[in-house]
Amino acid sequence: MNKETRTGWTDSKVWMVVSLVIVCLVAALGLSQVYLVTRPQIEKQKADAVTQALSQVLPGAAEFEEKDDGLWYGLAADGEKVGIVFRCDPRGYAGPVETMVGVDLSGKVTGIRIASPAEGMKETPGLGLKARDDWFRNQFTGLTSDQVRLKKDGGTIDAISAATITSRAIADGVAEGMRRFSEHLETGDGPEPDSAMETVSEPETSE
Repeated sequence: MNKETRTGWTDSKVWMVVSLVIVCLVAALGLSQVYLVTRPQIEKQKADAVTQALSQVLPGAAEFEEKDDGLWYGLAADGEKVGIVFRCDPRGYAGPVETMVGVDLSGKVTGIRIASPAEGMKETPGLGLKARDDWFRNQFTGLTSDQVRLKKDGGTIDAISAATITSRAIADGVAEGMRRFSEHLETGDGPEPDSAMETVSEPETSE
């Protein structure tokens, strides 16, 4: 191989590397620009999804004010507090069951929302996953913290057939959250939230 051939071959390799670097830089720049353009829309979609979920469990609120991670105040159009929404993650059969709970100022549940499989719900299809069904969730509406128990534990909630662990986890998680956040229901002139009972049930060992 003569000198001119070697030089041409070397120049060709350098140009290939340079071309690849340029392509990578252009692609990275393009992706960053796409991200900058779409980020506001993505953030808005996330915010809208949270607002929709909050409205689902506390329909009497016109807007929501986030007070802490996992806690929101529901406000009427005039800014008066009408209730709270909190998030809890009780341990179910296959993992945490993300649950969003609305409570009015009298200490009664206004609604609960169970996360979907796309949001991380890992309970068994046909069993624990039935916690998302209306018939199960609607049982919580209107209950105070001392009433949120499975019937077999002295409460009013019918367990999902063959999914007692999931059912009990959600009920206990909702009741515990109501106790934990009860102080946020105080307004000075509103009704006092009902007192809660201690949980005495023990989890089972199978779904």
